[in-house]
Amino acid sequence: MLSEDKRMQEFEIRWEPRVSVVLPSYNEKENIQEAIDRISKSVGEQLQEIIVVDDNSPDGTWKIVKEISAKNTQVKLIHRVNEKGLASALDDGVRAAQGNVVVWMDCDLGLPPEDIPRLVEQIKKYDVAIGSRYAPGGKDLRPVWRSALSVILNGYSCVLLGWQVRDYTSGFIAVRKEVLDYVRWKRQGFGEYFAEFAYNCVKQGFDVTEVGYIYKDRTKGTSKTQGFKTLFKLGFQYGFKVLNLRFPKTKRKILPPHSKPTSCF
Repeated sequence: MLSEDKRMQEFEIRWEPRVSVVLPSYNEKENIQEAIDRISKSVGEQLQEIIVVDDNSPDGTWKIVKEISAKNTQVKLIHRVNEKGLASALDDGVRAAQGNVVVWMDCDLGLPPEDIPRLVEQIKKYDVAIGSRYAPGGKDLRPVWRSALSVILNGYSCVLLGWQVRDYTSGFIAVRKEVLDYVRWKRQGFGEYFAEFAYNCVKQGFDVTEVGYIYKDRTKGTSKTQGFKTLFKLGFQYGFKVLNLRFPKTKRKILPPHSKPTSCF
């Protein structure tokens, strides 16, 4: 009878990642072509598809993606007209994903597509690999006041939710597809969904790791979080979400620790 370690080693040898990359987009016409090109080049033969979920961008981002998808069958468009929002866009994207590994990230190129293979490589051993500014090798190169706000918010999150994750606001992640059958997030809101997902992955006993990456500010287009007023509002939403996760009003039904799909390691 094979030992658990031996079975894991044989699984890692046989298992081949097929990567679905989900990109939520809104007014990203200046970045979307480069984002798709860099993702395709970085992921290479492991790429199953790139799914762009566009909220009917006024700048016509969805039209650009539609033209690209007509020539490249690996690029798929979900054009949403009646609903908007980051959390719901990502939920629609991961539900449509066909790969056995799902990656999602912003398409403003602040998150480096070239680091996707580093996240996917960790999925041979872990269920979830989070791109982290606070893991070894990670940095946040945005203006000091913005990076400082993220440090404060993530410190607050770690104190309340635990230090198993250090970047609860990352938004850059690779996940075994089976995990998404067990852990989802509420469709309302902006980036606070990520804290909910990361926290519940840990609570449900999935193996989570972090991979350091260097976060840069966008060079093209306009940030959705531009302005102190917007950041303050989002920070409040994040803070409230974290507080609700730690002290829920109703008891959450979760799997017992280490109760996970048999195909996950």
